[in-house]
Order: sequence, then structure tokens, then C-alpha cells
Amino acid sequence: MPAPTEQRLDWSLDVRGWVIGAQSRAVAVEGIHEGRTIWSVPVDVERPRTAAEHPGAPDERIGFHSLSGTLPLAPEFELELQAVLADGTRAHMGVVRGRRAPLHSAFDPRRNPVLVTTLGRTGSMLLMRMLEAHPEVLVYRPYRFEQRIAGYWADMLLALAEPASYIRQIAPAGDLDDPAWWLGRAAPVPWGLRDVLVQEWLGGEAVEALAATFQQRIEETYDRIVATTDTTDAALFAEKSNLRASNLLTELYGHSRELFLVRDFRDMVASILSFNARRDVQGFGRAGAASDAAYVLSLGGWAKGLLEAWERRREAAHLVRYEDLVADPERALGGLLSYLGVDAAAGTVAGIRGRLADELPELGDHATSAGPEQSVGRWRRDLEPALLAECERALGPALEAFGYS
Repeated sequence: MPAPTEQRLDWSLDVRGWVIGAQSRAVAVEGIHEGRTIWSVPVDVERPRTAAEHPGAPDERIGFHSLSGTLPLAPEFELELQAVLADGTRAHMGVVRGRRAPLHSAFDPRRNPVLVTTLGRTGSMLLMRMLEAHPEVLVYRPYRFEQRIAGYWADMLLALAEPASYIRQIAPAGDLDDPAWWLGRAAPVPWGLRDVLVQEWLGGEAVEALAATFQQRIEETYDRIVATTDTTDAALFAEKSNLRASNLLTELYGHSRELFLVRDFRDMVASILSFNARRDVQGFGRAGAASDAAYVLSLGGWAKGLLEAWERRREAAHLVRYEDLVADPERALGGLLSYLGVDAAAGTVAGIRGRLADELPELGDHATSAGPEQSVGRWRRDLEPALLAECERALGPALEAFGYS
């Protein structure tokens, strides 16, 4: 484990230890942050002395090692360590608590993002259309695209800021014929470089330089969109964003705005399942779950992360509830526009609603109900009792925190 008060000059976290299962062999260790598994490493490091001291050790390979980036973690973080046993069960091992410096760069942007932090089927299309209709917010054709230009570069930066990636350029490992070898995702977990100053530069100053480069690419992409389309330029650009990207972009852009868009999570589940059934797809992460119940459980981890991010950034962010956009759009729109610092006059709000009158409430093929009003409380009609019980169990804390009974 990291020693208490240990400090590093880069954005990395080195976690080492050993684990012995009482009834079943430990095969992996997971690092979990805000309900999400950040990394998983095998238990395969030889620890002969420790194994000799514990008669229950299956053999000498009881150690584990993780060298991971801290940028996906909150500035003040808790990382839960969990052992994965051979029989499929998991056991809590402990918690690593720490702080990391926020990521800044030398780039001075002309435009700042409005990050709509949410998941799918929460009314994000409705909100993005409303933002597009405001002359002081730049949104690139949300009815055709779902641009994530800033999110694209944020995810690329997070990938390149992982030690598993940047250490590969000096110490390659794994299958070098793999076109994505430089990401290091299919290779063994790297050990730190003996030249500590080189590693600290790769994981510190070099990451800041990359951030500036990627921010420049974001700016230039929007420059090209404005110059070559009928899109109106503005000092704010709005994008849908996931938690991973929002966490980073709110640090990089000191004047960013963040809208946490929520919807009754039971309605969200009902809408996702209906959308997937209509299109015969397994979207919104459903493909990775063995059953609807398992999928709801995974959404519980996402909802926990959303709630923790909201509680951490609520002083600088704004909460938008889909139900409020439907029931009282003038008030909901007026509040969020005031938060953005743009024209929030009644006439402007009325103009936005008028511009969208021909498109709402159905929004074309994207809808899974007769309209927004019918989509509120649909869980009462659409969800089977067993699945509803899973929703209450997995999503209950977030439902309560965001004001849903």
C-alpha cells in the first residue's frame, strides 16, 4: 500500500500488496472509485517471504501491483480495494485515501464548455435542443449529431495520462503488433521506471502539455464548424458529457458551466429498455449485463458516481430535473439560463419554446412515449414488480437525494 503522507510529483498512484483468500484463492484485486471499477489487476506477483509466514497461502504468487493514473479520481479520493476470489465472490480489503492536484494547462480558451452531465434517456435531447435555440450557446445540430468534441479529447487525454500508456514508449511490453499497443490495455501492468525524474515528467509536465494541445484542437474544431456551417458563434459551447469527461473538463476549463441533468431513474430504466426493444439493440451499456436486473445494478454504480460528483461540485453547478422541464419549462429554462450567465428574459425563453414548438414533444424517432408528460411516471406502467424492486434497491439513495419519492 502507499505509505501515509507519501507524495508524488506526477498524476499516478502505485498500489502494491498481497492477499490470501480464506476459503477460495484470490485471483484479482479491483480498485473502485465512486461506484466504478477503475482498474483490475491479477494476483500473480511472487511474495515468497510473506507466503512462508502464512500457512494458508496457496503458493508464492499472492502479491498484486497496480500503477494507475489519478486523473479519473476526484481531487480528494477514496479508492476501495476489493479482492476477486476464484469462486466468483468478492471481499472488501481496505480503502486508500488521498489527494491529487487539479489539472491545469497554459491554454487560454476563447470558448468555455457547458457540460450536460447525464446518461442517456434523461431528456438530454430536449435540453440540447433548448440550448441550441439560444443565440449565446453554440451547439452543432443536435438533431443530427450528438457531438462530444471536448469529451473525445478528454477521453484521449485520460488514456495517454495512464502510466500503462506513457511508460510503453520507453519500456514496451505485450504484443507490439497490436495497433493499440501504446495504450497498454492488453499488456502486463507496468512497473515504474528506475529513472524517477523521467517518469515524473512523463506523468506530470508532459500531461499538462498534452492538455493544452487537446484544448487547442477543441477550439479549432469549433472554429471550423462556425466558419463552414450556418452555426452561430458564441462564447459557450454545450455538449452532453459522461462523468469521466466532466470530471476532467471542469478542471481544465476554469470558466466552464455544468448542468447535472437527472430524471427519475426508474423512468430512465423504463425508457432505455423500451428504446432498446424498439430498435432491437442493446444500447446504453445494456449489452454488458447478463440480465435486466444485473443492468439495473450497474446503473446503481453510475447513479452513485453522479450523486457524489454533484455533491462535490454543486456549489459551481446547476441541477436540471427533466420533470421540471416538462411541467414548468419557463421557470426551469429561466433558472438554467441565469446560471449560464446568458440572456434569461421571459421573451428569450418564450422564443426558445416557440422555435421548438413544431418539434416537441415527440422529437421524432427518439421518443419512446406519446410525449414528455406521458413519460413522467411511466415506471408505474412499464416495469415489472421484480425489476422495480431491483431499481429501488440499486437506485434508492440517488432517487431520494435528487428528490424522487
